[in-house]
Parts: sequence; C-alpha cells; structure tokens
Amino acid sequence: MSENHILVGQYDSPFLRRVAVTMRHYDIAYDRQVLSVFSNADQVAEINPLIKVPVLILPDGEKIFDSQMILDYLDETAGPDRSLTPAAGADRREVLRIVTIGWGLAEKSVALSIDKNMHGNAPSLQWRHRVRHQIKLCLEWLEQRVTAAPAGGPWFLGDRLTQADITTAAALDHLAFRHPGEMGRAARPGLSALRDRALRLDAFKAVPLIEG
Repeated sequence: MSENHILVGQYDSPFLRRVAVTMRHYDIAYDRQVLSVFSNADQVAEINPLIKVPVLILPDGEKIFDSQMILDYLDETAGPDRSLTPAAGADRREVLRIVTIGWGLAEKSVALSIDKNMHGNAPSLQWRHRVRHQIKLCLEWLEQRVTAAPAGGPWFLGDRLTQADITTAAALDHLAFRHPGEMGRAARPGLSALRDRALRLDAFKAVPLIEG
C-alpha cells in the first residue's frame, strides 16, 4: 500500500479539482492515478463501479467515492479548527447551500461538455437549452450570494475562506475554460473577482486545470 493517499482522476474534472485543492490547503499528501472515465473506463470501473471520479484511496486501501464524501473525510482529518466547512450553525448551512449550487453548476458545465462532444451532430436542443438555463440560474444565485457577502472580506463568508469558495471557483474555472460564452464575465463581477482571487491561492496554483 502507498504511504500517501491516492487521488484517482484528472485535474480537468471540477469535482476532482476541488478535492485536490482542499488536500493542498490541508497539507495532506497524495499521489495521483491519472485515469479518464472515457479513455480508461475499464480501469476506473475496477476502482468505482459507477465509473466516476474522483476516488480517494486511503493509505490502508479503503476507497471513498464521490467528491462530497471525500471532502467530508478531509474535513474530519483536518479537524474542526482547520475545516473549510463550519461544524455547526448558520455558517455551516450557508456554506453547504453555496456548495450545493456550486457543485450543481459544475455538474451542468460537465454535462454540457459531454453533450457537445457526444451529440455534436445531433444535439437535443431542448435538453441543451435546459442545461444552459440551469447554468444561468446558478450563476445568478451565486452572484447574489457573493455580492451580499460581509463587507470587507474577499470570500462568501467575509474574511474566512471556506469550501463554498473552493467549490464555486473550481466550477467557474471549468465553465470559463470549456464554455466561455456561458460565463458572462461583465454581468458577473462578483463571481469573476472571486474566481480570480481563488486562482491566486497557492493551493489552486498547484492544481492547474489540465487533462491529466
């Protein structure tokens, strides 16, 4: 068994990327097993029957599926004083609300990529319109939330960096990279500024958005 955790997947996945950034933030060492759910589907299936990434393999061989479950494990490992998700109360609920919408934005961005790659010649225009509308609604909701953040702080909760910021920034960066026309930078100044700030963090710099 590896002495380090093993993170399975590619950095171009916003779900894996938020996990990797969180691990860097917590100084939790990991090795990478770079597999694609498309070109390496059989290998991924041996690790996760859902053929999805990320998967985190613990040093003792235990596997954790799904990025949200992995983040829960990482928060527990980091401890309550360092956790990017508040332990209780209104702040916890607010972070989880934002994470849910940011995670959903990432899902819709990935879904739009899959649709364009697999159904480019015969798209379901009604379905694609629905996904794009969901992206628009997520962006509007997140823009309202970041604009209403406590004054004087750069993050959703003011001065405190949380998982809400990391998840949202990973989703925004994927959207801007894969579907730049959907981002509407001029109309989303708060989110654009949040993404720019997050990408300047050392933890994000160490996890570039690349295939591999």
